[in-house]
Amino acid sequence: MKPVKTTDKHALYLASVQDPVSDVERVSNIYKGHFSREALSFREDFSGTFALSCSWVQSNDKRSSISIDIDHETIEYGKKNYLANMSADEQSRMEVIEGDALVKTSPVDIIATFNFSYCLLHKRAELLDYLKKCHASLNEKGMMIIDIFGGSDSEIPEVQERDIDNCEYITPFIFEFERKDFNPVTRLANYGIHFKYPDGTELVDAYTYHFRMWSITELRDLFEEAGFSRSIVYWEDFDDEGFGNGEFYPTEEEENSVNWNAYIVAIR
Repeated sequence: MKPVKTTDKHALYLASVQDPVSDVERVSNIYKGHFSREALSFREDFSGTFALSCSWVQSNDKRSSISIDIDHETIEYGKKNYLANMSADEQSRMEVIEGDALVKTSPVDIIATFNFSYCLLHKRAELLDYLKKCHASLNEKGMMIIDIFGGSDSEIPEVQERDIDNCEYITPFIFEFERKDFNPVTRLANYGIHFKYPDGTELVDAYTYHFRMWSITELRDLFEEAGFSRSIVYWEDFDDEGFGNGEFYPTEEEENSVNWNAYIVAIR
């Protein structure tokens, strides 16, 4: 397939931000490392186009998924562009829910809340209620995993750029993640994602976010209060140039850096 230029923001997001196949492999390995068994059931919260859930179901013919998102247009996009291309068997093992993620569902092995979506919950009581519902929606051998970012530059206005030039179906473009502002009193921040082509075509604020920047300590305390037995931080390692290399390891002590990424895994 020859790469083409597109202004489809969901396709651009998938090409520049998401890597569902790698995410499924990483989450599966973490789960197996803790429970010495394969995870079969999966819930993706704030799932957007639920590409991760699709990859989960396609990775094993015994796997099932629940995906939850409140945005109708985004869910319909996922149904049209991803779900429709899956086999009848794969589709039968997927449940797509349009609604609030702050709900209890049938129990699963793993709940994943990625792309920092829990930061949309600004009040501690609201986040605690969400985590309690997640705890109640896990099997006895279950875990929840969330991602988090930070660093000395993470609270100042900045635009981070990456060239996306290795996509098989989209011509090269620039991905920009903009930190617009940060309030140190409330820890509320505004972010925007932009997509730009060399010819000047651009999607400015294709996605915008109003996040509360929770700390690792706050989140681990909340997991404990919600009933989880323990939590583990998985820190992203760096390459020779100081950039994250996609490899994560468990840790309890790290030096701060300009920017860092991590996962928190909470064991039921």
